[in-house]
Order: sequence, then C-alpha cells, then structure tokens
Amino acid sequence: MVTEADGTTIDQSNPLGGVRVAIGLAQGIALYALFNAAQSKGWPATNGPLFATLSAVFVFVPAILVSGLGSLRLRLLCGWTLAVTVICAGLGWYDIVRNPGVLPATPRIVPSLQLWLALAAGLFIAQSLLVAGAGDRKFFARYATYFDVSWKYGLQLLLAALFAGIFWLLLWLGAELFRLIKIDFIATIIQKNWFWIPATTLALNCAFHITDVRVSIVRGVRTLSCNLLSWLLPLMTVIALAFIVALVFTGMDPLWQTRRASTILLAAAASLIFLINATYQDGRNIDTDLARPMSRFQRISMMAASAALVPFVLLAAYGIALRVRQYGWTPERIFATACTIVAVCYAVGYVVAAARPNTRFAWVEPANIATAFVILATLLALFSPIADPARISVADQLRRLEDGRVAPERFDYAFLRFDAGRFGTDALHELAGQKTLAVAAEQSASMLRRQSRYEARRLMPALTPDDIAANITVAQPVGQTLPREFLATDWINNKRSYLIPACLKARAKCDAVIADLEGNGADDIILLPAGMSSAAVFRKTGGNSWDFFSTLVNVGCRGVRDALIAGQFKIVPPVAKELDVGGQRLRMTWPAGCSEGTVTIKSP
Repeated sequence: MVTEADGTTIDQSNPLGGVRVAIGLAQGIALYALFNAAQSKGWPATNGPLFATLSAVFVFVPAILVSGLGSLRLRLLCGWTLAVTVICAGLGWYDIVRNPGVLPATPRIVPSLQLWLALAAGLFIAQSLLVAGAGDRKFFARYATYFDVSWKYGLQLLLAALFAGIFWLLLWLGAELFRLIKIDFIATIIQKNWFWIPATTLALNCAFHITDVRVSIVRGVRTLSCNLLSWLLPLMTVIALAFIVALVFTGMDPLWQTRRASTILLAAAASLIFLINATYQDGRNIDTDLARPMSRFQRISMMAASAALVPFVLLAAYGIALRVRQYGWTPERIFATACTIVAVCYAVGYVVAAARPNTRFAWVEPANIATAFVILATLLALFSPIADPARISVADQLRRLEDGRVAPERFDYAFLRFDAGRFGTDALHELAGQKTLAVAAEQSASMLRRQSRYEARRLMPALTPDDIAANITVAQPVGQTLPREFLATDWINNKRSYLIPACLKARAKCDAVIADLEGNGADDIILLPAGMSSAAVFRKTGGNSWDFFSTLVNVGCRGVRDALIAGQFKIVPPVAKELDVGGQRLRMTWPAGCSEGTVTIKSP
C-alpha cells in the first residue's frame, strides 16, 4: 500500500493491472491477425462484412472491458460487454452491406471513418452514463458523478495516447542510436507488424491502468484543464456576440455565399457548449459559499454564451433548410441536420438555465443528461437501417426527379453511383430499366458502366450559359455582362480543366473583373472563386473563342480581392522580361506570398 501526497491510498498489488495487460496483448494479437489478413488478402479479409465486424469488435470491445474493470460489477460488466459486442458487430456488418464499394474487384472491408467516429463517441457516452449510474447505484446518477466519470475517461484517453506517442518516440530514438554503430535489428523489429501492433495496444492499456490507479493525477489535470478553459469562455463569447452584431450590418448574403456557413456555425456552437461545461464543471463552483467560487465575470459569460447559442443554431438550421429546398437531401445534409438537432437540445436547456438565475444555472445538468441520450439515439438511427442517410437521400433525389423539380439532363447520377452505396446503385438499375424517362434511363445505364469519379465527370451534363451566368457576379465594370461566347464554352472538357474555376463547371460562386490586361484593345476576364487565394484569367484565342490564359496569385492577400472587385488596380510592365528559347517562352516566377502591409481601398 502506498499513500500519495493528497492522502489517496494505492494498492500496488492491484490484480487489474495484469488483467488489463493480458487484454491489451490479446487485442494486439487479434488486430495483427486482421491486419495481416488484409495485406495478404486472405480470410477473413475475403469477406467484407465479416472483416468489418471483427475489426469493430476487436477495436472497441477490449477498450470497454478495460475501462469497465473495477468500476462495474462482474455480472453487469459481462452483460454490457456482450451488448457492445452485438452493437459493434451489427453496425460494422451493416456499414459494408449498405455500401460494398463501387468495383466488385476491390470491395470494401474496413468500416467507414464516420462509423469509427460514431462508435467512439457513442460508446464513450454510453460507458460514462453506465459507470456513473453503477457508482451511485441508480439509473440516473448525480450530475457530479456524470461529470467526474466522463472527464476522467476523456483525460485518460488523452493521457494514454500521449503516453503511447512518447513510447514510440523513445523506441525510434533507441533504434537510431543503435544505427549509429551499424546495429539495425532494433529498427527492423519495431517496424514489423507482429511487434508494433501488440506493443501499441499494450502501451495504451498500461497507461490507462496507471491513470486509473492514480486517480489524483487525472483529478489534478482535470481541475487545471477546466480552470484554464473557463477563461476562454469570455473570449469565445465576445467573438460570438461580435459576429451576431456584425451580421446585422452585413446581411445574410455573404454568409450563404461561402457554401459552408452551417458547418462553421455548428462548430462555433459546439465550442460554446464545450466551454460552458468546462466553466460550470460539476456545479459546485457556482456555490458562493465555496472558498473559490466562480467569478461574476464568468457567470455573465455563461449567460451571454447561452444566449448566443440560439442565433447560431437557428442560422445553421436555416442554412441547411435552404440547401435542402434547393438541392434536396444528401447524406452530408442529413448528418448536419442531426448535429443541429443535438445543438437545439443544448441551446434550449442552456437558455432556460440562463433565464432562471435563482437556480444557479442548474438546468444545465438535466439538459446535458437528456442530450446525451438524444445523441445515442441519433447515432444508432443514422448508422443502422432506421434512418440510413444514403437511403433517405436516394429516395428524396428520385422523388425530385419524378415530380419534375430536377430535369433528367440535370440530375446528379454520379451521386447515386459513388456516394449512395447500394441504395444508389439499385436506383440506377431501376432508372436504367424505365421507359417513361428515356434520358434518365440512358444516363443511368451509362453511369453504371463508370468505374471511377474521373470517368463520371465526363458524363456530367455541362452547365448552360444561363447557369454559368447565375454563378458569376460581374464586379467590374459595374453593369457589364459576360460575353455569350464565354458562357457557352465547354469548360468541363477543357484540356486544362483542373485549372478552371468550379463556377464554370458546377454550382459555385465567382466574382468577375473584365479588363484589357494585355493592352491590345481586347477584354480579358478575371474570375475570382469564393474562398480561393488565386484567380483565373481568360482571353480570346481567335474569333469569338475563349480559353484559359493564366493564374493570378496572391489574390488572398489582405485587401487585394476587395481592391480588384472595386476596380482599383492598374496594368504595369512585368518586373523581369521573358526568355525566348527555341520558340518557347520562359517566364520568371517568384514564390507566392503576401508582402507586408495591407491594400487600402480608396473611396471614389
């Protein structure tokens, strides 16, 4: 028995360490076997659903077992481990069945990144809820227990990952030391699959056990982390409120032109939620009777941050609704909608908490607990047949095609082929057999023969001149329109298609500046894609034909884009002349980079 400085007693003969080491070794061996099978293309890698099932089980079930040891009664731990095994196996199997891959010769055998993240988040939440309830011997534990268990697990995972990283850094350092004296076997060994996979799982399990036994380490890190993060809440709150005020003056148009506003708004809302919780902690620091209660400044920040959540969530929801109304459902929009629903649950609970100051912000507690169950239900629905985003998206897109909201020539057949799994493939086969929609049948049959996205791009219908004109705003000269010949050019099949801005090939936004850049009396066109640091220059190549000419760099430098759009620029000779070598023009270039200072836009 050892007593730490804070009075915590540690039993160094704790048998759980040996059990955790054994579990880590067994997990490492199992993962090595799977990895080796995937490399050699042997069984079970020849069966995609089975391989995905075993991968999910061997990654997550040992982690659940290790973290539950010492916290759950044996019977409860065994039952929970069995349940997690069934969940991981079922979702891993379904992830491959719903999307077996585009090419039969190279089927998918590894679960998608989305499923890995969903399982990690869902099992973390479920494990925290279960262990907290078991600790208090209640179905709903005290909020302080939920806080303690969840932060403990989160910090244990971070510390274990840090430990494993340093472990490998030291191994590589040792290998390099021996290489200095021409001894290479250590470097050779640590690169072998049979070594590095079990060694990593062992390192992670050892680190988890150390942090589990020495609770004071985790508690100290948690206290320090929360206190530091709590002072970032005022900063984020000021940023959020300033953004909301600025939005009143700028309007919504710049927001929606980015085409990623909802994602950034939800990320900002998530940061506010995280910082509010880091400040509130387990609720005891709200109590003014404590020796070190929360400052009044932090209380005000919590209330203001809670209020700021509402416009952020509403704007994100409105942005998603706009895209859905314009283009229908896609898996990405369904995932974003799910995130918005979760954010709404937090926002409602926190606003109620802020509106009831007499309760010491205590409504945060039921809001967090209830939302945790909402997250679990949402994840289970999204990654199972209940609410599969691909199935819902395909049904909606087909409905838009059938009722005429999308013309067969404009329909996105590539989405069905490459982004919607077996539901999209089945839909293409169904469309290919239709006789009422001849164009859709022809396009679907052709898309089914495509083996890659590159091939599919060749089949994508080109934008009409009116579509391209709608994508581009002519900033200079004001009121001028783009030449019809430029709009009618086939930019998708251009030999420099990879340099052509997206606004000429798909739904995207650009600003345009029309000017005579060469001094030959003919107008050139500068296209400035939204969010890009370079611009594309186009010129006439003879008659009324147009082609890509050059790229303007440094457009992303501070003030440059606005000055171009305002027409405040002049044509100047090049810094260095070109070389003519056998008829080839050699141009001197310099590394792209912004010079010091800011471009100032002068008032007319």
